[in-house]
Order: sequence, then structure tokens, then C-alpha cells
Amino acid sequence: NIVTFTQRTQQNILAKREIAQKATSLFKDGDIVFLDQSSTAFYLAGELIDRSSLTVVTNNIEITMLLANSKIRLISSGGFLSNENRNCLIGGDAQRTFEGIYADIVFFSVKAVSEDGVVTDCSREEVAVRDAMLKNAARKVLLCDSSKFGLRAPFRQCGLEDVDTLITDSGISESLKAKIEALGVDVIIA
Repeated sequence: NIVTFTQRTQQNILAKREIAQKATSLFKDGDIVFLDQSSTAFYLAGELIDRSSLTVVTNNIEITMLLANSKIRLISSGGFLSNENRNCLIGGDAQRTFEGIYADIVFFSVKAVSEDGVVTDCSREEVAVRDAMLKNAARKVLLCDSSKFGLRAPFRQCGLEDVDTLITDSGISESLKAKIEALGVDVIIA
């Protein structure tokens, strides 16, 4: 079942804020950044308001509104509003936006990361748009609070081996952290 964006922004707030703050160290001036429709990416956008040397491309209406008065160069993907996730633009227009831009880095989150390292989400349409982001980003950063580990959602996004960096909170077990690092993923604890 799909949890609304407003509900998601109220879940694990401290962990999401810490993850977002840690993620800001990965930006360089001049970067083109993809931010997905996740609530954690929304918290990251909040950390960027005072930056001016970035280009942010997003399909998240709340991020667009948040950054509208900043000096960041902002590109909204367009597309149609998801029925389930009313902050999210999906569909062919949204996908084509990300297919036509090469980003330095993408920050994304999902509903679940299974024990066997499969990254999954609840909406096939959101997965399709995020696929275009992942394909065209030089660096892939998964923002994932530890409550999502050991779960599985219906639609496969990618495998952990497809991710360059995982930023999570201190709730991750040492054994899982070691397992993820063994896949070549840089694990950052917020």
C-alpha cells in the first residue's frame, strides 16, 4: 500500500534529516543533481536552499515548490500527477526529461531493501521514472533509513550492487553494513 507523501515526511524524521545533512557533502559546485519523489530527497532539498551553483532536476512537486525561491537552477520533469502519490510526476513526459539530461549525481529512496540486496518500491510508474534517473546519473546515491532494511515491495528498482553510495542511519547492523560494502557500495552512516 502507498503511504502519502505527507505521512512519509512525518516518519523517521530525525533519521531522514541526518541522512539529508550527510548527503550535502557529496555535492560539488556546478553539479547537475537528480532528486526523486521521496520524502528523504525532500529533506535533502531543504538543505540546498542556500546553494546557488547547482542544477536540480526533479519529479517531486514539493521539492519544486520548496526550491522555487532559491537561486538553484530548477528543472521540473513535467508529466502527470500520480493518483497514489500526489507529490509525484510520472509517465512518459517525466521519463523523457530524465532520459534527455545527464546528471552528476542522483539521490533517491525507495520503500524497501530486501535481505538479498534487492531495492524495491510500491509504484511501477515511479520505478520507471527513477530508472531513467539511475541510467543517466554518473553517481547513484541511495538515501535509506534503516527501517526499510529487510523488507520487500512489489516492484524491483535495482540491486544494491547498482548503487555507488548508501547513506543510512546508525540503525543498520554491522553485518548488513559489511555485506553491502562487500558489493562495492560506499556506506555512509548519518
